[in-house]
Amino acid sequence: MYPAIDLFTGEKERGTIETLLTTPVSRWQILVGKMMVVVTSGMLAASCALLGLFVSIEFLDIVHNKEILDIVHGILTPSFIIAMFSLLFPLVVFFAGAMIPIAVYAKSFKEAQSIITPLNFVMVLPAMIGFFPGIELNAMTAAIPVVNIVLSTKELISGTLSVGYYCISLGIMLLLATLSVIVSYRQFGNEARILN
Repeated sequence: MYPAIDLFTGEKERGTIETLLTTPVSRWQILVGKMMVVVTSGMLAASCALLGLFVSIEFLDIVHNKEILDIVHGILTPSFIIAMFSLLFPLVVFFAGAMIPIAVYAKSFKEAQSIITPLNFVMVLPAMIGFFPGIELNAMTAAIPVVNIVLSTKELISGTLSVGYYCISLGIMLLLATLSVIVSYRQFGNEARILN
């Protein structure tokens, strides 16, 4: 959230966005560069969380049960990490694409923060649905954004994720990520919004 706000609204407040827009670089290249920073910060946060989990299990001697350690080692395989990050990447792009138009529209850092913070809560609420007991990954839930990623991750951890549901979940999130990038580009392409 904070990189998105700073890269757009923060630059408007500092008066550096005008200078950036006068460079001989196309608008979409500037947007992609800024969006890559936002997406990278989101992916970095996820990577640090996973690394922290791994380090705490391996080196801090928190888990004393050998069976649990064997299960964790069986889960944290390279194929699991690749599959998890392939689900996470379009989700992060989708969130970035939802925040950037707001950051472009907002006139101040506080305004952007006051709009994006409640939006984050609204966007995270569907993730909570995935943690309710009895909610299973099926054709319908695989088509519900954010819920599909939570349920797919649960299935991935348990080792029961079907390729079909994985493809549906990934496809839906890739579509939403693409749409959010298009909306971001249209907002960023509107000079009245940027220079306001």
